[in-house]
Amino acid sequence: MTQKDNGSKKNRKGIVNPKLVRMISFIVISLSLVACTVLCILAIWEFTKTDAVWRAVATFGVISLATAMFAFVNERLG
Repeated sequence: MTQKDNGSKKNRKGIVNPKLVRMISFIVISLSLVACTVLCILAIWEFTKTDAVWRAVATFGVISLATAMFAFVNERLG
């Protein structure tokens, strides 16, 4: 059988269940985005310092990148 005979969708395997990793990644990135958005709104209305916003944006970037990289590596190497 060739790869086309097996169907167009590959059976993905990972060290950790890829479906679970994608779900957790989505939740973590979504919660980080919501927290960052709230801090940005608070900074716009001057309830918090703009320094906190830049730290929140940087933290969101790091968390998102690390989570996405873990999901990618888990699916490719697992």
